[in-house]
Parts: sequence; structure tokens; C-alpha cells
Amino acid sequence: MCLKYYEALIRDGGFKVGTVEEASCLSYLFDRRVEVGEEVKLEELYPTPNHHRVYLNSLDLLRGGWPTPLLKISERPKEAYAKLEWYNPFSGSVKDRTVYYLLKSVEGDRLVEVSSGNVAIALAALGNVMGKRVKIYIPTAGKYVTPLLDFLGAEWQVLDVSMTVEALEHLEKDIREGAVHPNQFGNDLNFIAHLRTAAEIDWQLSAVGRRPDYIVAGIGTSGHASALGFYFGVRYGAKLIAVQPKDWIPGIRRVESGMKWIKYVNAEILDISLSEALEGVREFARRHGLLIGPSAGAVYAAFSKIEYQGTLVLVFPDSLFKYTALLEQLR
Repeated sequence: MCLKYYEALIRDGGFKVGTVEEASCLSYLFDRRVEVGEEVKLEELYPTPNHHRVYLNSLDLLRGGWPTPLLKISERPKEAYAKLEWYNPFSGSVKDRTVYYLLKSVEGDRLVEVSSGNVAIALAALGNVMGKRVKIYIPTAGKYVTPLLDFLGAEWQVLDVSMTVEALEHLEKDIREGAVHPNQFGNDLNFIAHLRTAAEIDWQLSAVGRRPDYIVAGIGTSGHASALGFYFGVRYGAKLIAVQPKDWIPGIRRVESGMKWIKYVNAEILDISLSEALEGVREFARRHGLLIGPSAGAVYAAFSKIEYQGTLVLVFPDSLFKYTALLEQLR
């Protein structure tokens, strides 16, 4: 990983590229070729919104649609802003960002991955746009996404396992036969993509004269939570509150199940139960009129529990709508 270069860029607001290694690391982050001798600026990572909202193709819709909204949900002394990631167009989730960068990092036109939900949808959708054939292995709890994968034309198989990471061994045959594994659990582009998400939030908060003191986010692969914790920790000394399920919540998992990037930040880990997450969904809907997804409900429940004051950013990965069948099963 290129953390020392990213840290210097975030801390200083700019970086003079002196070696081939530095140029390679920063090329991943800036999503373009960075040359030795070039001076890059952090502000290049800030979004450039398309004010007319006319897009020439689907990828332009994704990138030109950033920033996703940042919604103020509480006042001082515990002032909070929710990042509404269901405004991403393909999976309606934060995973559009992850998958876009993963697909740009791998060769080949046949891809295989394991996913319990949003990554599966984003892979199938972006695979269509970027000319990739996609096969997804899905744990039992994620079978609610299979009708969406059928419409997108992806190949899928539901496995009798409870966790996504338990399905990884099933990829071996496909990889031997030439499929490429983007590897959402180990590919550092998962983390790097969300340094850009952090820069986007930084840009948005600057418009209202705020800097975050705390980031509250659920941990699944740990990519987006760790990247935001890293960026805002380096830039402003902010602290990450990482939310994990006490029992089971779609889209997030416990630290001890294994995740690569959470070790890059000194995070406070907070347990939230499924019942607390669903109560968070209910409470947010009745206060703000928005139907947030279960993992967002867990983040909101965590926010309601903690007593820290200051400016907080809450990451809401998706909305409730794709979970309606799942909610019926929980009745």
C-alpha cells in the first residue's frame, strides 16, 4: 500500500512526485497517469458536479453524479450530516464507487466474485457497461438480490453458507478456467476509491464551514469506513466509530471475521443488533421521511447511542427498498 504518500498528500494538501513508485501510487488515487516530477494537489480529488445533469453515457452518470448528497440531520452540540450513498445509480449504494475502481484495476472480460448484495448488483450492472461477463456466488442471506441479477443478465449461484467470505473457496474452479477475481476483500482499490469519497465529503463540509470530529460508518470489507477514518484522521484528527453487527445485519460484519483495511485506523468499534438497526430505520423514517437501509439504520442507531459532541458524518450505504422481501421474512 501507498499510505505514506497518501498521508503526506492529505496532510499537506499537495505532493511533489519524486519516484516511479510515488507516481504509480498516486495514479491509482487520481484515476489518471501521474508523472515523476509532477506536483499533485488534493483539490483535484474534489468533485466537479454537472449542474445541468445531462450525461452522455452511464459511466458519466456515475462520475458526473458525484457528489452524492450530504444531509444535515441534527444541530449542535451534536451536529450530524448523513452521506446518502443510494444516489449512486447502478446498485443504489456506496458499492458503485468500489466496483468502478475494482473493474478498472483488472484485465479480462470474465469476472467472478462473492457478494451478499450490493457488490453483486454493482458488478453485474457495471460489467454490462464496461464489457465484462460476471458470475457471482451468493451466501444464503443474499438470495434476495437474484431477481435483480437475472434482469442484468449475470450468472449467479446461491451457496449454503452464512457469510460472504465463506464462499471464497468456490471461486477457485472459475479462476482456473480463466475468470478474474476483482477481490473486494483484498484489492487495495477498495480502500483507495474511498479516499476520493472522503475528499468529496471534505469539499461538501467546507461549503458550510465544518470539519468532522467523528465518522460513523458500518464495516463490511472495511474499505469505505477505513478510508474515511484514515483521511479525516490525518487531515483533522477525526475519530472513526466503526459499527459492527452484534448478531447479523445485511451488508456489515464483525471485525474478527477478517478484514484488511480496518487496521490502518485507530477505530472505536461499536456493536449494534439487528433489532436496534431496524429501530434506527424506523426512527429515521419518522423523523426525516427517508427509508434508509439496515446497515444505515445500524449507523443511525450507533449515532443515537454515542454521547460525543462536535461535527459527525454518518455514512448511509443504501436505502430500504431492495430489502422489502427480506423484511417480510423477519416479521
